[in-house]
Amino acid sequence: MGYYPIFLQVERKPVLLVGGGHVALEKIGRLVDAGADVTVVAPERIAAVQAFVDDGRARLRPRAFEDGDTQGFELVMVATDDGAVNRRVADEARAAGILVNAADDVANCDFILPSLVRRGEIALAASTGGSSPAMARWLRERLEEFLSAEVVALGDLLADVRREVRERDRACAARCTRTRTPPPLLCGDCPNRVPADRWQAAIDDDVMAMLGRGDSAAARARVMAGLDASGPLTPAPWWSDTPAAVGGSDGEA
Repeated sequence: MGYYPIFLQVERKPVLLVGGGHVALEKIGRLVDAGADVTVVAPERIAAVQAFVDDGRARLRPRAFEDGDTQGFELVMVATDDGAVNRRVADEARAAGILVNAADDVANCDFILPSLVRRGEIALAASTGGSSPAMARWLRERLEEFLSAEVVALGDLLADVRREVRERDRACAARCTRTRTPPPLLCGDCPNRVPADRWQAAIDDDVMAMLGRGDSAAARARVMAGLDASGPLTPAPWWSDTPAAVGGSDGEA
């Protein structure tokens, strides 16, 4: 079975978590950290799961799963060791078009959860398609080694630089008759567009060494120089002196 890897946006989305044990604890922490609106359905909860409810970070239905419990939810997570319960929850969720995951029960899953390493805004995920939890853990430990302080600092730096480059894009687009509605914002032959390969080339060994020394200012300056995005905007023959409407005079949309 093939899985299509994605990262779901669950902030403020209603998520049902069936179960209150240690497996539920693994799931509820990530869901709450991602901003999900979690409701737990379980007759009994371990103290650590109950703490999420007591702290107001999750809602609670203190009973066993009942028919109709999946109504109104956009995602369902099942964390029980009862195959019959898993199937019952999965069948109801699927009938309503709701994605469902059941821990260690691939038959009752529409998706599986990868081993995840997160530091700052960077998240690295690894999966064996559910075939080998031991291998997934091995991969996660190697990813933890890779995700060093320098790599995290690089992620923050590039996010900041990208914001500045996008400001330049907007300044360019405000004057151009060939501007398109974002994305991509700039026309295809814009001389101020920073191509993808230039971004990659700008992340060189010197940048990483500067970040390793904690000199983020020097690293940022080197990246900007590598992007050739720190100087004035390059005029193009078709530029107008007055702002143009989105879509431009040539009818591009």
